[in-house]
Amino acid sequence: MQREVFDRLASADSIHHLGEVGEEAVHDWGRVHDCFHEFVLIDRSSGRLSLVVAADD
Repeated sequence: MQREVFDRLASADSIHHLGEVGEEAVHDWGRVHDCFHEFVLIDRSSGRLSLVVAADD
């Protein structure tokens, strides 16, 4: 967690919280898990773009 998430959050130049994807993103068989957050982290100094998905379960 430290290296893969916290260090990336600390070194990111910008952090973008992705919003609700809406009903069109639901699978045919229904929602699998709908209580999560997605963050895009941009670290220009390392040239790294990261996607962090956090769930509350």
